[in-house]
Amino acid sequence: MVQKKYRDLNSEQQRIFIGEFERRKKSLGVAYLLWILGGWYYAYLKKLGWLILFLLTAGGLFIWAIIDLFRIPKLIEDYNNDLALEILRDISIMFPAQENQNLDQIVSKKSVNDHYITQKTQSGESYSFFIIVGLIILFSISAFYFKPDRNQMQNKIVDDVMLHQPQLIKIMKNFFIGEELNEKYSETFITFFLSQNGYKNVGIYEEDLVLVRKLTFKDENSKENLLTAYGFLGLTKISYDNNGLQEKNIFDHRKKIIA
Repeated sequence: MVQKKYRDLNSEQQRIFIGEFERRKKSLGVAYLLWILGGWYYAYLKKLGWLILFLLTAGGLFIWAIIDLFRIPKLIEDYNNDLALEILRDISIMFPAQENQNLDQIVSKKSVNDHYITQKTQSGESYSFFIIVGLIILFSISAFYFKPDRNQMQNKIVDDVMLHQPQLIKIMKNFFIGEELNEKYSETFITFFLSQNGYKNVGIYEEDLVLVRKLTFKDENSKENLLTAYGFLGLTKISYDNNGLQEKNIFDHRKKIIA
């Protein structure tokens, strides 16, 4: 249908069609990139309701996301087909079929059409602005919703510390206090690790920055930051402010593990 209507256009109309379509069409590559980022291809296709549902269900527990991996080409094709039909309808409004038009009518129609194209462009740009604002709001909501809590972040620190420990220590830790620790035990584990490496007076500072959670373990005697963790979108980034700690043993040769 699109091809048939396109062939019925004159050269000027085809030029307008191609320019508008190329400006507004959606790219398969961009859609797949947004799939990697998690559901944002729905916003790209102006399906904000589907985006909200996708985010709230975590991609249908990822099953929906996997199905969409194969559906994206069809979604892009349908969107671009609908876009082409919309542009063709606009062109039919801009260029009504009339014969025997005099010069004044042609000039008048050209002025109307130029104004119409300007209005459509401005309308599209305005709509894009609201889409961008909506994406920012949805991203902020997602970041707030998936921000890890303090215990999750402390467990990530424990896991990172254990990466550098002998296998025997890992087995004993998992046997006596488990792989996933509650907030009290994870905090005790980290402060114990720091105390075994010479920091006896450790303070813990938590900052909830709305979209990001920050945990800082500080030596209260020297006011030195020992390690800092940042929680964002379900992930925890750990920074060892004291570089010597990263590969330190959890206890020295003179002390035993406290389970």
